[in-house]
Amino acid sequence: MNISVTLRSSDTPGFGACQPSQWTSQFMKPSGWLGRAVGHLMALKNLPINRLMVERLGVEPDDHILEIGFGPGTAIEMIAKRATNGFVAGVDHSNVMVRQAAERNRRSIETGCVELRQGTVSSLPYEDDRFTKVCAVNSFHIWPDQELALREIWRVLKEGGLLVLCLRMKHPTRTVLVSPGFTEQEIEEVQRLLARVGFRNIRAKRHNIGQGITCVLANR
Repeated sequence: MNISVTLRSSDTPGFGACQPSQWTSQFMKPSGWLGRAVGHLMALKNLPINRLMVERLGVEPDDHILEIGFGPGTAIEMIAKRATNGFVAGVDHSNVMVRQAAERNRRSIETGCVELRQGTVSSLPYEDDRFTKVCAVNSFHIWPDQELALREIWRVLKEGGLLVLCLRMKHPTRTVLVSPGFTEQEIEEVQRLLARVGFRNIRAKRHNIGQGITCVLANR
């Protein structure tokens, strides 16, 4: 069974309430003036989950950390403040988000502490064993091939390195005017996929921060 197919993206029927509109698709890959507005909205809307992710990462001063799908760069900024002797990198497929995040993190980029690139999780522009930690918030469901992406993450993580995936859960009752989310069964599928790729010490931590969030953690 190919789990990367059964884990549905929000741009396919069956995941979430409906096909994405022009507005909702901007949250998947912001572009143009509307994408810039969405970026500012995400900076506010995702602040609690970004804080949760940073907490789960347990950032150390010497960490080298990669965020996949960094959006407007708010989590990058939080991580950089803690990894004071380390290095923080980000990859996002939206050039609008790269520019917006670069402006937010301009000083850290100028000092060489932060590097942001446009790219995809399926082909990370970094060498093997580069990072101590890798993280992603609310982007796993739109990765076109989750298994290939996780193998790329495995490649760039150091031995024993930590992966943190923060996943929004499906609302238990509402079906309209809510963001797509994972079911408990899909969380279990994510964990099985991580195991198949070779990750170990896989665990899922449930949180309620005004919305249901599951952080899936695993070590290389």
